[in-house]
Amino acid sequence: MMSMVTTGKCKMDTPLINQMRDLAEYIKNEFDSHFEPYENEKHIHQFEGWTDWFWTSEKIRKAHLKIIEPAGDNRKMWLMHMNVFPNPDIDIPIFGLDIVATPNKISGCFCDYSPTNDSVAQKDFMNFFKKLTYGLEWKRARELPPWAKEIFSEDMIAAGSIREGEEADQLCVAAKALTDFYTHSLVFRHPLEGLDTTQAQNKYCVNQKMNKMLHSSILAMGISESDKDDYVDDVLFEEIV
Repeated sequence: MMSMVTTGKCKMDTPLINQMRDLAEYIKNEFDSHFEPYENEKHIHQFEGWTDWFWTSEKIRKAHLKIIEPAGDNRKMWLMHMNVFPNPDIDIPIFGLDIVATPNKISGCFCDYSPTNDSVAQKDFMNFFKKLTYGLEWKRARELPPWAKEIFSEDMIAAGSIREGEEADQLCVAAKALTDFYTHSLVFRHPLEGLDTTQAQNKYCVNQKMNKMLHSSILAMGISESDKDDYVDDVLFEEIV
């Protein structure tokens, strides 16, 4: 059974927010088509307005999609978080996408195929990402903190402002194409003897947990420090042990 927890949503209807909801639904349907849903036993807290889905497969150890609707102390923001972590013996990058939207503007978007090694197979993903996102004017160069530079690719999307209309449309097209390429490429990826990306995946999780904005944004929604730590450490970015 898929883990899905939704409580106390305050529906915010604007064309942009509904467009982002449609994008989330597209990703969910794509994951439903390629992976198996499961109940994440570590997902023990129910937060107002939050919905979480989890999937796995023979080649993916965890895919996670989270939606946060305006509710409680969060009345103005809609958020989406997505991560896909491969099994350590599957030679593909980690896929991540985060979107923060207000009624009429996307205030933050972060998207990447994050490499776990420098193999030719993973460079195919990097090249696809680079070609797909090249020329997007809203994908402006942005100085990343040290923890991010250590795990993200040089072509990652780190956009601080994406406007409603053409720019948001471009984002949705790119996000769908990246999702499709990732899931469809799995058909051609098989376990490799001797490959173990555990260390690289754990580094990704450890570094993500260094993101001060991640912690402060969750606390700003009225989540307690201990519940926030449980969610970040055990649900968002749990390490392989």
